[in-house]
Amino acid sequence: MDQIVASARNATMDQIVASARNATQVGKQFASSSAGQLARIEGLVTVGCLLVGVLVLSNSRRRHDGRALPRLLVWGAFMFNYPVISYTIGLMQSSSIHNELFVVWACFLILLLGSADTMTAFNFNDKSQQTRSMMNQALHVVYLLFLILYYKSQLRGVFLVTLFMLWCLSAVRLGLRAKAYRSTNRSRGLIRDNQVVFDYMNYEPLNSASVRNGSWDPKTMEEYIYLVDGKEVEKVHHGEHLIRVAYRPAPDTVDVERVFQCKGKLLRLSGGDRGAARRRDLCLSFALFRMLRLRFSVDYVGHINFPFQYRKCHDFVFKGILADDQDLDRAFRVVEAELGFLFDFFYARYPSIKDSLAPDLAVYGMILATSLYTLFSPDLLRYRPGEGGAASNILIHGFNLDLLVTRMVIVWYIFLESYQFMAFIFSDWHKVKMLCRYVRNEWWHDKVLVEVPLKVLCYFNLTRYWKGAIGQYFLLDNVRPHWIKTFLSWFSIEAQPLDAWLMTRSARLTPEVRRAVLQELKNCDGKITDGSMCLYQRGVVDPDLDRDCMHGLIYAKYIMTWHIATSICDYGLSTGNGAAAIDELARNHEVAMKLSGYCAYLLAFRPELVPDSTYRSTSVARGTLQNARDFLAGCESREDRYTKLIDLGRLSRLLSHDNRRRERAAFADGQSRGESREDVFKKVSEVARPCRGSPVREYRLLADGASIAMYLVERITDAGERWKLLAAFWANMMLYIAPSDRAVAHATGLATGGEFITLIWALLTHAHIIEAPPKSETPK
Repeated sequence: MDQIVASARNATMDQIVASARNATQVGKQFASSSAGQLARIEGLVTVGCLLVGVLVLSNSRRRHDGRALPRLLVWGAFMFNYPVISYTIGLMQSSSIHNELFVVWACFLILLLGSADTMTAFNFNDKSQQTRSMMNQALHVVYLLFLILYYKSQLRGVFLVTLFMLWCLSAVRLGLRAKAYRSTNRSRGLIRDNQVVFDYMNYEPLNSASVRNGSWDPKTMEEYIYLVDGKEVEKVHHGEHLIRVAYRPAPDTVDVERVFQCKGKLLRLSGGDRGAARRRDLCLSFALFRMLRLRFSVDYVGHINFPFQYRKCHDFVFKGILADDQDLDRAFRVVEAELGFLFDFFYARYPSIKDSLAPDLAVYGMILATSLYTLFSPDLLRYRPGEGGAASNILIHGFNLDLLVTRMVIVWYIFLESYQFMAFIFSDWHKVKMLCRYVRNEWWHDKVLVEVPLKVLCYFNLTRYWKGAIGQYFLLDNVRPHWIKTFLSWFSIEAQPLDAWLMTRSARLTPEVRRAVLQELKNCDGKITDGSMCLYQRGVVDPDLDRDCMHGLIYAKYIMTWHIATSICDYGLSTGNGAAAIDELARNHEVAMKLSGYCAYLLAFRPELVPDSTYRSTSVARGTLQNARDFLAGCESREDRYTKLIDLGRLSRLLSHDNRRRERAAFADGQSRGESREDVFKKVSEVARPCRGSPVREYRLLADGASIAMYLVERITDAGERWKLLAAFWANMMLYIAPSDRAVAHATGLATGGEFITLIWALLTHAHIIEAPPKSETPK
């Protein structure tokens, strides 16, 4: 019986092996046949179209979508679109099949490559990608000409004429893009354009009203000379080649004062017209972008200083875009649009506001007309296989699959080209250009035929500026990670103990959180502190607590200590009597927790955005996580962790009080004995040694955070007041860590959706808060 079963099993396996061998042979035969080669080419054409489509449709989405999977898809399309299309075109020419539709596919694939050049860099370091892209396009255009000539004898009349016209148009468009590249490339912007802006801002005449008597108005932008656009004049003066923009009131120069003072209805505030305010703010955003770009220049980064501008910059932020308490979000709206311009400058091909779109419009119209004629040409509608017959085409029940691929490629190209052209038309760059023309040409003012199209143009916005979310990392919640996270962590790169994908989450940045930060910025009037001053002003923190837990800490330790304290307070609130249902308490709790989680996220996973040593920031985050896992190893619930941490904080406070008592006694005894200063301090340090073996010393940051939490719980018994205080503290902390000279790090983050701290960094830059403020000292 066993032999029969074994024989049956062996027979079954032999059949499976034989079937697999036959299937492999059939596959090899099909791949080597004409139909197999043609199917492979059609598949590659389809893949090439999809890759280009991903680039065109997803380029602007990177500004507001930082998810890993979409970034991976865009990266794959960015890296492989040229190799795939190049290989496909090469395979067409080397194939033994003679199919005249190959030239049609190749032509439109080349045109699709031209449509995909809006993404000039995937990350900040791809400086030469745009040059490589244009060189590749030029080589493909030349190669396409040889392909057309190679198939010339086999192409039908309509195909030959239309394809040659499309080739000519693709060559013309390549020339237009080369010209645009010269005027809008990154190097030119960071050197030539930056110098123009710097000289214009630096030139403010001594007899101007703002210098003479300080009469400027940040609400109406009177006497503000932030440059939007101007005609550049080149001349040689004393052996130096100079490029200047004429200072106002030159007719071709447009600055923000001239925009805000424009009498035309399109930009004039009347009857609460929010549209006019948005249009003026868009021009303001562009002017601020040109100034922010100075931070990326090696000539000016770190020491941008315009004479007579400091007080004006301060008032612009605090008395201008933050003036209306009911609309504090205006500051972020202006900065979001500004960072949108910055993203386009570094990562996308953007239209210069100085160049006309008329040549591009003419080429687009001719390409569109020729493509549509090709699509609906009689030769394509009544297409029959040529001399190669059915062997050069794939027919399925009489249906020609080659025709389907041809129509798909043409329609896909028309769609992507139209999408990209409309994206340019409705881009912020084009809006600013048209608004500048509106300001210059006074005869346009109050003309319905001019203002209505411009209103429609400015009304639509095809993409968002940034993702509107912030990362969240709570150290104490990762003490006991889920078993799935533990298993997946083995596959993380370099087996990092901190893995953003496994240990963080994203939360929507609510208006309450944004307004809390902006309100604290307005309240401090530019005098930013680390958050402790608001605690002292409210009489919450005494000097002893500051000395024990806050004084002299670096950024990383200071943030981590208060993050732990806030998390412990949250644990205590979750075990309370449901007071979080109160609206004000819930609002302050949301602000404090989101900003605390975001600061910890920056410290652990975006340390380059925090003004401290990158290695030190990550080492503090990793070390504290390991300490927390060791100390809370036996705790199964949030309540257990809360109890053990509060006990640690209570022990820390008791030991601190005992240490201070010992130190005072030792100090008094040494002074009464007439001992030297060195001997007195040696004796004071000796009395603190008994505490060094305790958990307080072993888990220092945990103990300090627990001590602060215990102090807040005992000192402020009302939960609403406690969370109001914590919300104000973390709003101040965001302002404290935002100023830095790490402009490149902020620009790098724009490619993955941007960060909330980048908005604050840009806003503080325009308030002339460039460097991180010093650590606050304990009030005497």
